Amino acid sequence: MGNILIQMTEIKDLSPSERHVVDYILEHYQDACNMGIVELGEKTFTSTTTVKRLCRKLGVNSYTDFRMMLSAAQGNYMRQEDMRHGGQAPVDRYSSVAEILQKVSQQNASSILETSSIIDTQVLEQVVGLMAQAKRIDFYGVGPSHVVAADAQIKCMRLRIPSMAFSDRVSMLTSAKAYTEGALAFLISYTGETDDILETAQVLRKYRVPTVAITSPGSNRLANTCMYNLYVDASESWDRLGGMSSRISTLNVIDALFTALLNTNYDRYIRNMVDTCVNNRRPL
Repeated sequence: MGNILIQMTEIKDLSPSERHVVDYILEHYQDACNMGIVELGEKTFTSTTTVKRLCRKLGVNSYTDFRMMLSAAQGNYMRQEDMRHGGQAPVDRYSSVAEILQKVSQQNASSILETSSIIDTQVLEQVVGLMAQAKRIDFYGVGPSHVVAADAQIKCMRLRIPSMAFSDRVSMLTSAKAYTEGALAFLISYTGETDDILETAQVLRKYRVPTVAITSPGSNRLANTCMYNLYVDASESWDRLGGMSSRISTLNVIDALFTALLNTNYDRYIRNMVDTCVNNRRPL
């Protein structure tokens, strides 16, 4: 479970009363840590039932656990909020190059930090285990997401893991039907609503290929279709030129996955990396 305050900023599927509780807690999180469930219901003009329902939607079993998580999350959340607000300050047509560099860098750094807070590390560990067992790992992404898919596929080649990165509908659907035995599929879509990716996910599901979505948090069709979900920060930069911060945070997730994969068979994978290095000048 990640930072509960970050989760609350990202969650989408809420009723108006649940949203009101979330907004109140985000504005008064230091006070909320010391409130009982009845007091929180009174402060938000809702009810204990609404608060309990919100806890369940956040994946928390009890309000007692929620208060403990809220208390533990405060320090990291305050640091990330400071960075996030700095990164989201607007860039206008008169901004200097130095200002643009600072703001874009702050936004990207914030996106990576928030992603690390909302990813379920248990799911991450399960996915690493699947990667270690897979006979091949394929990556599916369209547009900017294909850049991430291609980066991941190169990492697989360095480790001598059979892999492909697909970006067009025909090759994606053909692969989804042709390579099923021992395969693991990553489907990358920030929105979770890319038609070609959704169609591919459905075919993979039909053929019982394990699927991992890398997508924005909350309810979307890709997350609902795939077996495992790894969420990336949903707060995009001001102009979303090619999905800048979401691409950076997704690349960071890929880096974390492969770094963890190395540790599942360190000697073998390091040997493979040395053997596949293009700068290796040893005689053939």
